[in-house]
Amino acid sequence: MKHKFLLEPILNSELCLVNNAKLLKKDPALLNEMYLQDIEDLRDEFTLLEDTDGPQKEKRRVRDELKNLSVLTFTNRDTNLFGQMITTMAQKIVTRPQFSNYTFKDEMQSLAIQHILLYTWKFDPYKQSTITGQYISAFAYISTIIFNACIATINKFNREQEKAKDSFLEKQKLIHRAPNESTIGPEFEDATRSIHLPNIKEAGLLEKMKALTINEATEFWVAEDYKITKADYDFVMKYEHNISIRRIIPGIGAK
Repeated sequence: MKHKFLLEPILNSELCLVNNAKLLKKDPALLNEMYLQDIEDLRDEFTLLEDTDGPQKEKRRVRDELKNLSVLTFTNRDTNLFGQMITTMAQKIVTRPQFSNYTFKDEMQSLAIQHILLYTWKFDPYKQSTITGQYISAFAYISTIIFNACIATINKFNREQEKAKDSFLEKQKLIHRAPNESTIGPEFEDATRSIHLPNIKEAGLLEKMKALTINEATEFWVAEDYKITKADYDFVMKYEHNISIRRIIPGIGAK
């Protein structure tokens, strides 16, 4: 026997009951549970017809009757059937090939279920396609919500990754100093701050840099013969803002 979760009329019926339950919370006077047993009987009948490949005419009759009774039924019955249905659907969709390489499937599934609970109240079981004339499928309706939630999760992850990448590259704008170069740090074309320290002594530069509050791109200008220490270099490489050390060469100027 086929699993009820896979049958469109039963999913359609359950979605109608869930949406009606939301309305019932707002207006208790809508309570109407007289067709509950009929609904269960029709679900069993349709499942049997589907399993035995029953005539399409009978399937359509049961489908339509099941939908009509579900639309009229307002109940607070305690059931987790709809939750099991949408969870099963979400689990199946996130394992599709287009999502198979992503490691955040749990996030996809969680967002999908959240969106289903938020947006399925718009579902109209009597709405027909303007192209085919067929009734809108609850299965297709919910599947689309799940698929869009997966895409939204991927887009969010990509934005976060891009932001993290930009942040990383911003901090890595520092360049390594070769033995014959006189400058370490990023190449600033529009540095907003210059600090000239022509008389600074070894180890004094590090203390100076540590003592200052640096909130912008900053160039520290030192004498041509100043020996840049490993501690100076490490500080520049690890600082959160772009800073550099440059040499003042007599007769030539800054370099």
